[in-house]
Amino acid sequence: MNGAARWWLVSDLHLGVSDDDPRSPGRVLPEFLRGEVLAASDLQQHVVFVGDTFELAGFTEEETLARLESILSCHLDTFRALKACATRGVQLHFVCGNHDVELARPSVAARLAALLSPVEPARVQVHPWFLHVPGVLVAEHGHQHHALHRIPEVLRAAVNGTDELDLPPLAAWNENPSRSRLSRAGAVARACLASERAELRVREHAYDQLLQTESLRLALDGVAVRDLARLSRFRTVSALPVTATRMVLAAAGRNVVREDAPAAAVRVARTLEAHGAAVSWYVSGHTHRALESALEASPTRYANTGTWGSDVRGRGLDQSDRRAFPYVVVDVARDGATSGGLRYWRPAGS
Repeated sequence: MNGAARWWLVSDLHLGVSDDDPRSPGRVLPEFLRGEVLAASDLQQHVVFVGDTFELAGFTEEETLARLESILSCHLDTFRALKACATRGVQLHFVCGNHDVELARPSVAARLAALLSPVEPARVQVHPWFLHVPGVLVAEHGHQHHALHRIPEVLRAAVNGTDELDLPPLAAWNENPSRSRLSRAGAVARACLASERAELRVREHAYDQLLQTESLRLALDGVAVRDLARLSRFRTVSALPVTATRMVLAAAGRNVVREDAPAAAVRVARTLEAHGAAVSWYVSGHTHRALESALEASPTRYANTGTWGSDVRGRGLDQSDRRAFPYVVVDVARDGATSGGLRYWRPAGS
């Protein structure tokens, strides 16, 4: 990279068409952008939303476009703050999560860019899979390593839209909560079979071509991208018991959250190292558990951006103080050295 830069990374805001979350992420984010991002100067500025920024999953293309505009209309202050960032030259990055995979549609990505930066739409970038900054960081939502949420053929969303993508098992269970448990269990079983078939297609030549195209955007070797795509895999034999356990715990109002770096983070870091593309930071979200830790036998450090919504999980400052909002900052010096880590933002007066 040329020159000093600062990267702010947040995730799991889950902004929808209403503003009823008790933590009010849609009202806190504008203050953060103005107080942290727009107040900085003399460096390249990037804000990365590491997935599940919006509630945009399971809709047709036309419905998604209308819903995106409705969400931004509901959160006008956030909309204005994001536009102000783009106008000031801040690069905005949106990594797709399992709740906003529809952002990967070319038409939806273009609409988001046009809304937030009409003069320079290139200031807004959507990353269907993950963001790679050579030598600095990799940021992905994390659902691709979680069988209950994994969408094996995620890159097809950026080519064909998402209508042809099958729902992952947990999404299939949650799609129609009013249906009987037996009916929903059947939907989960069908989703498992569909995911198994999708995993086979990911290993075919046609998907390899998508991976090669993606490697150019990611500035990564094509073999490295292929290996990263195959690091995790859906398997019914292991997914079904996990799904059943998740359902029981959810019914009891409990969540099980790891208190250390996920094994997938280690696999990603080591794969990048093996291809001569090591990064200083691997950042993900998805678990709603803010965390920073070292990775075993790797120079890469792991950070999870947690959530700005009310569904905070695990132990941490954001659990004990709901007015503490987690984010990750990565600073890049002019000589390429990096520093940073997990931070917490508190709104004025809290």
